[in-house]
Amino acid sequence: MRSVTVVLLAVALCAMPLGAGAAEGPEFPEYSGTEFQALYEYAISNTLAALETPAGQEPVTGNAELDERIWGAAFDRGYRLQPTANGELVSVAGVPMQPGAAEAWLALREEAHTAGMGFTVSSAYRSPASQRAQFLSKLEGTSDSAISAALRWYSLPGTSKHHAGYALDFRYPSGTFGEFRSTPDYAWLAADNFAVPKRHGLIPSYPDDVENQGPNPEPWEFVWVGTALVYCGIPQAMGLTVEGPAAAVIHDLERCPGGMGAASLPEWLG
Repeated sequence: MRSVTVVLLAVALCAMPLGAGAAEGPEFPEYSGTEFQALYEYAISNTLAALETPAGQEPVTGNAELDERIWGAAFDRGYRLQPTANGELVSVAGVPMQPGAAEAWLALREEAHTAGMGFTVSSAYRSPASQRAQFLSKLEGTSDSAISAALRWYSLPGTSKHHAGYALDFRYPSGTFGEFRSTPDYAWLAADNFAVPKRHGLIPSYPDDVENQGPNPEPWEFVWVGTALVYCGIPQAMGLTVEGPAAAVIHDLERCPGGMGAASLPEWLG
C-alpha cells in the first residue's frame, strides 16, 4: 500500500515543473518523520558537499570499558556515525556553518523577521572534540541510568549532525531549547508539514514521530538538504520498484539531485 501511495504522489508531481512561479512557490511533498530522516541520510551521502567520512567510534571518557558501554547504549538508542565538515565554513553572527546552510538561514531569518518571529541560530557546526566536552558535562556518573539520561539529549562525539555543519539549532536569545516547542516561532515553522523551512531547503532533524533515532525529538534542530531535494524526494532509477519518500518519478528527473540514479547509502551509515 505504501508503494502505491508514493507512486501516486510522484505522478502528481509530474504536473508541477521545477521552479514553479516564484510568487506562489512550488508545492513541496509532505513527509513523515522517517521520510525526513531518509532525505538527510541521502543528502549527506549523495548531494551535500565538503564532507568527510567518519573515522569510527571516538573516545569518550578515556576509559575503554566505560566507553564500550556508552557506545553500546548509544547504538541501541539509534545513534549513527555522522560525517564531518572538511571545507571552508561561513560565520553568521559568530556561528560557523556550511555555505549552503548559511544562505538558507539568512533567507529564512529575513522571512521570519517579516512575520514577527524572533528566533535565532545558536549553534551549527560543532567539532567532535566540542561534542565530547558537551556530553561529558552532562554525564553524571557511570551507571547505566546515568549514561541513558545523558544520551536522551546529547550525542557522542562522531554521532552529532552538527559535525557536518548543515544542522542549525533555533532558539530565542533569552530562552532555552526546551521552551522552543511551545513558542509561536515553532508553530510558524512547523505549520503545514514545515512548509516555510522546506522552501529554504531545511527539514526537521529529529522529528516527533520517529523512534530509536538517537536523542529524544528535538524541535529546535533543523538540517539543510537543499530545496531541490525537498521538492524531488529521493531519486529512484526508472523502472525500479518505488521505495522511499516521495520518489522523484517525474518528467524532469534529470534536474533533480542524483539525476536518474538509484538512491544509495554508505555502509558506515547503515
